[in-house]
Amino acid sequence: MTRSVFKMIKRVLKPFRRIFAILLILILTSIFMAGCVHKPESKEERPDYNNRTSWGKGEFAYIIKGIYDEDLGLPVAACQDFKGNIYVLDLYSTDGLIKVFDNSGKFLYKLAPQQSPESEPVDVVVDSEQNIYVADIGVNAIFKFKQNDDAPEKIQPEEAFFPRSLALDSKDNLIVMSFDKVYKIASDNSLFHFGKSGEGEGEFGAAGSEFYVGPTGIDTDSSDNIYVADTLNSRIQKFRPNGDYITAYNLDIADSPQEIAVNNKGEVYVVTSSGYLIKFDQKANIVEKTDLDESENGASYGLSKGINGNILLVSSRERMVKLISCDEEILSIKNTNNNNFIYPNNLTVFDDRIVIVSGDVFSYSDLNNKVLMYDKTGKFISEFFPGHKDSKFFGPKDVAFYKGRLFLLDLDMIYVFDKGTNFISSFGKRGHLPGEFGVLDYYGQDQGPLSLAISPDGNILVSDTFNDRIQKISKDGRFRDSFEVGYPGAIDVDKKGNIYIVLPVKGKVEKYSPSGERLLSFGKPGSGDGEFKIPFNGDILGPNGIAVDDENKLIYVSDTAAHRIQVFDENGKFIKSLGSFGTKNGFYYPKGLELDDKGFLWVADSENHRVVVINP
Repeated sequence: MTRSVFKMIKRVLKPFRRIFAILLILILTSIFMAGCVHKPESKEERPDYNNRTSWGKGEFAYIIKGIYDEDLGLPVAACQDFKGNIYVLDLYSTDGLIKVFDNSGKFLYKLAPQQSPESEPVDVVVDSEQNIYVADIGVNAIFKFKQNDDAPEKIQPEEAFFPRSLALDSKDNLIVMSFDKVYKIASDNSLFHFGKSGEGEGEFGAAGSEFYVGPTGIDTDSSDNIYVADTLNSRIQKFRPNGDYITAYNLDIADSPQEIAVNNKGEVYVVTSSGYLIKFDQKANIVEKTDLDESENGASYGLSKGINGNILLVSSRERMVKLISCDEEILSIKNTNNNNFIYPNNLTVFDDRIVIVSGDVFSYSDLNNKVLMYDKTGKFISEFFPGHKDSKFFGPKDVAFYKGRLFLLDLDMIYVFDKGTNFISSFGKRGHLPGEFGVLDYYGQDQGPLSLAISPDGNILVSDTFNDRIQKISKDGRFRDSFEVGYPGAIDVDKKGNIYIVLPVKGKVEKYSPSGERLLSFGKPGSGDGEFKIPFNGDILGPNGIAVDDENKLIYVSDTAAHRIQVFDENGKFIKSLGSFGTKNGFYYPKGLELDDKGFLWVADSENHRVVVINP
């Protein structure tokens, strides 16, 4: 799906001829920054990991961030303020969706945390007062953030509002593309709109669907004329500020405009669905056509105008924002860090090491399907590779440590490594026979077993989800035994060898003896205490993580879709709940859980793209 891209920066630094003038400017700037400009977030003060008594109950810290603040994870839009600062909408930075860089590409700060689990931010603009507007099509609203305030104003002129693309005119009126209508919203919230569905002049191609299917880009020129990327009708339409139709810029019928930007000369730049950047002159003639060379494999682009006639091009797949002047790249903000990860699924903790298993079945990012090792301070140690360095994992789900060996579950294979990340061996096969693992085509993507654990006797227990069973496999891959469990998910084992299994589609947890006899069952679908949220009937996005605390006789379960962790006693009685939805002190689809030897609970906070540790 193509996403929007946005506006960047070119800052003009004026030389000062006298030292006194320089000092005066620095003093005034520091005063202004202290009182008026959003301050960079202070460095996190983490509790002392080695001293549990220094932590409050329920207190937690970010230990490992999948995407560092200065890096880009999934940029989809950008814009530029009058100072030349560049604002990048990065969907993998949920605790601050907007990352701000100066005109040299240096990271300054971030702001605008994600507002809800249903949010789907798609575009961003910044006005002359440096107010930031984020279009959130997931909640049918625009959020206006001021520089010093993470509590935004919500703009929603009507219930059937689908803000897909944003622009500003010379008066700072907000111009919004919403399905088959263009809205003009003034600072006093007065508004008017124009447009309807159709193929005629002034009409927009739009189709009813569970997804947004309509125009995907909008911009204005220096005369406040409005340009719309009429995607389904393969054209750009131009309107006067009052909504009167002027003309159309037609594309090849086999192509369609996705994003649009109009520079200060009235030249129109368009990114198309086939991966071209097209430039029109003021008379609607194509004067340049550039193959962006990324039209396949999930490539998506954003486009917007910057200051001084510059254009901002956002490449989501490359994780890059380019500032273009006179058709030449003059600056790029790009993630060159290979130690990032997204969507952590599970983890294991041993000695002073943490191994994180990450990836999402529908992601095309080069950050997807990674297995990384860190120390407990969050310092990167090494990356795992299945056999040789150029190979990739297909869908890693879980990892367990036992007597100097790491056992990694990846689709229908189990890989064995030493604790230095060196590959030792692998075994596994898809199928239904003993020792084989079930694989399901899940919306076009293969899904395999969801979890594994190591029993006290050293055998590997595999949650063979799509064969409805738990299998016991020796460390060298030989089948030992199995017992039937319907659609098993995350598993853990206590010191006696009892097996605890999360049933994600039933909203339950079950406990079995080492021989497969069911001993306990608790939980049910719902949102109350002791209940587990299941988003859709039969969905595997139900509860998706478990850890057993033998010492304190407690069971921790990730109530993934409810963005919390529930705590039960050894009999399955609800005790308390930890957390709620949040991008700072909260969770966003938490999954894998692990208790370390100090009693701290480690959480794979999946869609916050991080690992956190809690004193439970």
